[in-house]
Amino acid sequence: MADKKTVDKVKELLGGHVYAPLKEAAEKWLAEADEKYGDKFDELKEKGGDALDKIGEFAEKYSEKNIEVNEKLAKVGEKVSAGADKLVEKAAPVVNELKEKAAPKVEEFKDKALEKAAPVVDKVTENEFIKQLKAGISSLDEVIDTFSKPEMKEAMGEEAAAQIKAHAEAMKAEGKTFCDCPACTKAREILKDLGVELEEPEVGEEAPAEAE
Repeated sequence: MADKKTVDKVKELLGGHVYAPLKEAAEKWLAEADEKYGDKFDELKEKGGDALDKIGEFAEKYSEKNIEVNEKLAKVGEKVSAGADKLVEKAAPVVNELKEKAAPKVEEFKDKALEKAAPVVDKVTENEFIKQLKAGISSLDEVIDTFSKPEMKEAMGEEAAAQIKAHAEAMKAEGKTFCDCPACTKAREILKDLGVELEEPEVGEEAPAEAE
């Protein structure tokens, strides 16, 4: 399961260049997640609306009460009536302030509840998405090998290919295992959100042939 931030990350991932199997798995996962979030959002929106309605009812009753007091005091005399007018006049801003302060609180509650809500995605869909996310993350060895090939140098230019290769080699020397391009980084973040973290080996340890 994942929260709204993960859903947003998957949308960002799909906004970039992803290979076909990952795109298909991500879109299927996202369709299920969005469907679940849509239901939760409508439910929370309805609850938030109910809360605002109750605040509005309270504010109206508060105003009505002051009008009632004003009418009763008016019968006592002009001076008292003038005082009652001032009371109602002072009460109006308080009521408006109450409404203004309450509305953001209701929205904040709704946003926090939605943020914590987790879409329940079918396990088969989830597993396929995780599998394709893993497959879409390049190891530094793969990056070094790819950008050492003549066809890549020809396609990107020798200088650009050499820079990427050198960057990957420098990361590998630091004990890193995975490519740090935006797509691979985002895929690793999503995996972590889904409870699957690809661990970097400690410096001096042999990198695993395949991360579980």
